[in-house]
Amino acid sequence: MLPINRIREYQVEIKNLLFDQQNNPLFGYCAMVVDDSQLSKILKERVASDNTFLISVVPDHYLKGSEDAARFHNALTFFILDKTDYSEHDHDSFIDIFSTTQTKALALVRHILKDKNNQTGNFCGFLNWLDENSINIVPVWAKDGCNGWKLDFNLQTSI
Repeated sequence: MLPINRIREYQVEIKNLLFDQQNNPLFGYCAMVVDDSQLSKILKERVASDNTFLISVVPDHYLKGSEDAARFHNALTFFILDKTDYSEHDHDSFIDIFSTTQTKALALVRHILKDKNNQTGNFCGFLNWLDENSINIVPVWAKDGCNGWKLDFNLQTSI
């Protein structure tokens, strides 16, 4: 199983390392949640000045393989979301939210792929078993006043 604390540490590292071209942090807030109801509670408490949120979900773990080759498959999810005041947006500026958060989601994916290939960093081994084919990025809209993207991916760990 993938240790929860390791994911939280990695999430904080991401928040502290990723910046835009103007040297502003890509993520203004990060947290880990257990389920959708906790995600909703946190999103309702957020304010636009915290934008963009990087929220991870405690992973699902399932065992796959035979006794000598069994591995846990860990299903990880990150949300990349901005708080939205809908009264301030027409359709085009609403779509711009997805464009901006999409750029941040792509930066996150690039960082994850770079870390997978970096065998000397703090998290070498953490992403060694990343299944690149499992990376899935889908839009999220009107989620408790937030819009952006959900990033899902799987990685394997030994028992």
